[in-house]
Amino acid sequence: MVDQEYLQDKKVQKIDTDIKDFKIQLQKAEMDLEGLDARLDAEVESYRAAAKSKRDSYEMIRTHLREAERDWKSADKEYQDSKKQKEKSRSSLKKEVETLRRRIRDAERAKEKRFRELDKEKHKIVERAKREKARELEETKNQELERVENEKRRELGL
Repeated sequence: MVDQEYLQDKKVQKIDTDIKDFKIQLQKAEMDLEGLDARLDAEVESYRAAAKSKRDSYEMIRTHLREAERDWKSADKEYQDSKKQKEKSRSSLKKEVETLRRRIRDAERAKEKRFRELDKEKHKIVERAKREKARELEETKNQELERVENEKRRELGL
């Protein structure tokens, strides 16, 4: 134990007073610490809940993004396939159009050629008919001349 006379010393009394003040300050600081712990725990919990909520939102958005990307890739594939099919159909139809144009052109040439052939045949027939008619007329003329000569000879008595 401490000697009583030490306790009467001003410096010791001052130290005792300081110790009491420190103990009061310690109690107050411990109470503040407990309150601060509770308040900070609540604040930390609030931030943790907010962070969890944000993370859940992020994960949901990320899932939607993956789905959207998958949908986009699928739609793009359908678009590319459709585009290829269009080009293929267009190319096929274009070839068919060119073939038909060529056939029409060839058929028109053949028709013109046939017209020329028919014109030649008609011309030959007309020429033949003219020659026959000329021959017939010549024969008729000759017969008529012969008849007239015969008549003249009869008239003249020859």
